[in-house]
Amino acid sequence: MVVQLPVRVLIAEDDPMICSLHTQAVRQINGFMLAGTVSNGHELLEFFRNDTADLIIMDIFMPRMSGLEALKKLRAKGNTADVILVSAGKKMDLVSRARTLGAFDYMIKPYTLDRFRASLESYLEHRMLMKKTREEATQEDVDALFEKGLLSPVPAEDPLPKGFQQETLQLVFDCLQSSECPTALEIGKKLSLSRTTTRRYLEYLAVKGKAAVKFEYRSSGRPLKRYCSIEKD
Repeated sequence: MVVQLPVRVLIAEDDPMICSLHTQAVRQINGFMLAGTVSNGHELLEFFRNDTADLIIMDIFMPRMSGLEALKKLRAKGNTADVILVSAGKKMDLVSRARTLGAFDYMIKPYTLDRFRASLESYLEHRMLMKKTREEATQEDVDALFEKGLLSPVPAEDPLPKGFQQETLQLVFDCLQSSECPTALEIGKKLSLSRTTTRRYLEYLAVKGKAAVKFEYRSSGRPLKRYCSIEKD
């Protein structure tokens, strides 16, 4: 990651008052600059057709297209902008989906200005640490990143099999880690992938020693094939 300051921030928020508060806070914290504001997922995708941002502060529940759906489309296009998600949603499923899509932080509305500032300051610390270690890292540097939740382990080894995408592999791997021995169908539904595609990625993870296959035998029919994260066991 090429680290440049100030950090360009895009705010995606359909509530004008909250958008204004976020805008003021971003402008007041050293190390950040406002790249723009959008009010829905479609506008967010349109923004990235002609401009760039390092960090997106994004509401999940926006009109026309949710923040998670917009983020999924961005990732599918190879966009690696960091994201801080904000939402009134408190369900762990939302938090889990946010994590699988690479969200840096998740703030539940209503939150205080201090919490908002702390999130931005933590993110800036993350970028500076990445700048320090972008060429060569010590074990202490890596441990600090993992301890802060700033890195996710990517199990891929280049080259990937034909037709595989690194971003999709990471999403499947993260979803596997945050679930309790899911099926290919269950992960596919969460990530909007076909069962066949999901199963290919899960089988690849199994071959690489990152997943174990477990069969659940039922009273009738074929056994259910589940995939368990080895690193969680």
